[in-house]
Amino acid sequence: MHLQRLSGPKQRHIMSSKLSRRLYTVVRAQQQASAEYEALRGVKVLSAVDGCEVELLSLWQPGRDTRVVIPFLTHFADLSSWEYAQKLSQRVLPQLREQGLQVITVGLGSPQNARIFSSTLDFPLEGLYADPTGACYSALGFSPGFAPGADINPYLKLLPMLAGIGSPGTLQEVIRGYVGDRSARPVFNSATPFDILGLNYQRPFELATLRLFNMVGILPKWGDLSPSDTRLLVQQGGTLMFRGTDVVFRHDDSGILKSTDVDALMAAADASSGGSMQPAQLMSSSSSNSSSGLVG
Repeated sequence: MHLQRLSGPKQRHIMSSKLSRRLYTVVRAQQQASAEYEALRGVKVLSAVDGCEVELLSLWQPGRDTRVVIPFLTHFADLSSWEYAQKLSQRVLPQLREQGLQVITVGLGSPQNARIFSSTLDFPLEGLYADPTGACYSALGFSPGFAPGADINPYLKLLPMLAGIGSPGTLQEVIRGYVGDRSARPVFNSATPFDILGLNYQRPFELATLRLFNMVGILPKWGDLSPSDTRLLVQQGGTLMFRGTDVVFRHDDSGILKSTDVDALMAAADASSGGSMQPAQLMSSSSSNSSSGLVG
């Protein structure tokens, strides 16, 4: 086969075209990665510490090497937010901070709801913020739950969601709490009666027991923890990880009990510490939380 060697203007034109395509790809990727950052411009939250209103994006300087994790909890009286917060505070937050990541946690409700949540679960108050209207969640396009446009009492909307209607994966997650999961970490790391069923995996009824304990803790404080705007009862959350203004990890809760897989979050933190990561490869819109574990 005879190959013709290109030179002169034609070669320069081809090289210029290739460079233009590469630059277009890079710019487009950056625009897509920073869409969440742009969506949050002007959105404000309330500090759990003193109730002061602040713009969420003002809480960190978006430098090239700045990494920020923002768990967006559901409302402060929700089983999902309790379970996720327990995983974060007991295992994930210390590791993230050791790696130099800033953590800003946002939940649905008032600063007072957030303070009671913090004291009840021993969750760090510093860095905890309340979103009383769900403005962040709407801006980011998190799932609004079952029948968002229907004029139905939000408490009634919870019933079909618990059955998985408008809440994909919830029913399977409830069942997983009872039957166990050999691919998941044990819920309790200290010695428990579940040890007779084996070690180093999530034993049958283990996760269901934690959820029962949490429900017992929530019900007496429901009025102190739940949002005054009852429409937020069915609003779902998620998690974002920024590096500068680019999103390098995203999880959207698909439904009740479908919070972020903390192992996937930690893997994204590890990957984001390098200089040549590919943000698109770290995005997760519906990652399972089956491999997450709670250190007790």
